[in-house]
Formats: sequence, structure tokens, C-alpha cells
Amino acid sequence: MLWLRWSGTAISALLFLWLISRENWGEVWHHLQALPAWLLPLALLFYLAGLLANALRWYLLLQAPGIQLTFWAVTRIVFTGQFVSNFLPSTIGGDSVRFVGVMHYTSDRAVGLASVILDRLVNVVAFLTVLPLSVITFGSPATWPRFSLNASPFSPVLAMAGVKIPWTRGPVSRLQYWIARGRKAFQVWLEHPRLLVLAFCVSWLSIFVVFVAIWLVARGLGIPVALYQVMGVTGITYLLTLLPISVNGYGLREVAITTLYIPLGASLEQAATLAIITRFLSMLETLPGALWLSQVVSGPAEREAVEAGEEG
Repeated sequence: MLWLRWSGTAISALLFLWLISRENWGEVWHHLQALPAWLLPLALLFYLAGLLANALRWYLLLQAPGIQLTFWAVTRIVFTGQFVSNFLPSTIGGDSVRFVGVMHYTSDRAVGLASVILDRLVNVVAFLTVLPLSVITFGSPATWPRFSLNASPFSPVLAMAGVKIPWTRGPVSRLQYWIARGRKAFQVWLEHPRLLVLAFCVSWLSIFVVFVAIWLVARGLGIPVALYQVMGVTGITYLLTLLPISVNGYGLREVAITTLYIPLGASLEQAATLAIITRFLSMLETLPGALWLSQVVSGPAEREAVEAGEEG
């Protein structure tokens, strides 16, 4: 529910503000000054490479149903979706923007929706493969988070696609409904397993370059962590941001990063600074999406009409 997400965001943000209020800002400034001038630009390039790999993953998945989009068009939609997620948090979100964008190129709403969901699922699976490193870093967790379809991050997308979820049905009927629905919508990708494997490999590349970027910043701040530990922490924080208890993980992600890096040898100042810098980089990389927001929403036909009117 929306009130839960905003309440969770507010609580997490207040907790993070309380944590940084305890910091020694002189030490924070010292760590920032110690960062090499080339490090943050290089880290930003890694973040951008990861987002471009995300675009490539979705582009590959769109080849199976034959949706005619160029890689450049897919890139604009992906950047715009990420921009909306970062700067315009609402009940719509970046996945819904991607759904709107792809629907300008196909009349099959089910396939367009399935492509967005499958793209997200492939990325989630890639992060799940990192969890063994989380266990190596922190030990076996007592409990793992459980996700509910009632609070799914895809709910706004499903609503926009006209998909009605029969929550009033019994468990057996609900399972039969989703099996039938899934077979029909995802059959086209089941017939192209090579594309799925390739998409997964690209997805792993997209998250690995981000791991490297975070590791570079952490080492630059003087945090004595290995790359596999950064991967373990990021796997946990990513899954936490999927929980529908905050908007885009604001506050929750920062609190988690600060909490998890301290046992790995970081000071409070180093961990909080890492959380802030990496959040800044993840937002900065999506700024081009602001330039393409109106184009993605309006679609190619409306855009061509506007351009023709301007030329006239």
C-alpha cells in the first residue's frame, strides 16, 4: 500500500539522518579529500555501463516476440524508466514507464507487459546468484524476506495493462489462473532459450560493473573490503529495496549499507559516506532520461507529428 511505502521511506530516512548526525564531519571531509580525482568519474562510467547493459538485456528479450525497437530506442526507454524511479517516485514507477514506452511499438499488451516483467525477473535471478557470497560474508541468515504478490512492485504495471488479479479466488484457482496466464504470455521466450541465457549473462555483466564501481569507491574511502564482500552486501541491499516498504529504497538502502559495512571494518563515517556517494552516482547516471521523458511517453507517432509541425 502507498501509505506503507511512504511511511517506511520516512522512517528509514529519519533513521539514516540520525546515524549521520552522529558522524565526525571532519573525518568525512578527510575521506572525501583523500579520494583520487579520477575515481568518481570512473565509478560513474561503470554505473553507466551497467545501465547500458540493462538496456541490452531488454533489447535481447524483445527480439523473441519480434517487437521492432532499435537499441537506441530501448536505451532511451530504460534511462527514462530509471529516471522516473529515482526522481519522480509514485505509484507508477519506472517499470510502468517502460511498459508505456514499449506499447508504442506493439499492439500486444500481454507480450509488452511480459517483456517488462521478464526483464526484471532476469535481473533478480542474477542478484540471487550473488547470495552465496552474502552467506560467506555474514553467515547464514535466520530468515529470508518473503514477498507477497498483493504488494508486488509490478502491481501498477499490471493495472495499466488491464490485468485483473483474481485475489478472491481460492489458492488452487489462483495457481491455475497464473499458470495459464504465464504459459500464454511467456511461451514466446520459452521457445528461445538461447536468448534467455544470453540475457542472463548480460544481466550478470550489468550488476558486476556496479559491484566494481562500489568496490572502487569503498577502497578509495579506506574501507578494507574485498570485491566478493561488496557483492555480498549489494545482493542483500538490492533484495531489501524490492520490499514494498519504501519508495525506491530511499533511506532503507542507506541504512542497510551503513549497518552492513561497519562489521566489515568501516567506520560510521566511511559507511555513511559510501551510501551517499553510491546513491548520488545511481541518480546521476539516469539524468539523460529527463531529456527523453516526453518522447517516451508520447510515442513515435506523436513525436513525428510534433517534429513535422515544427519544421512547417
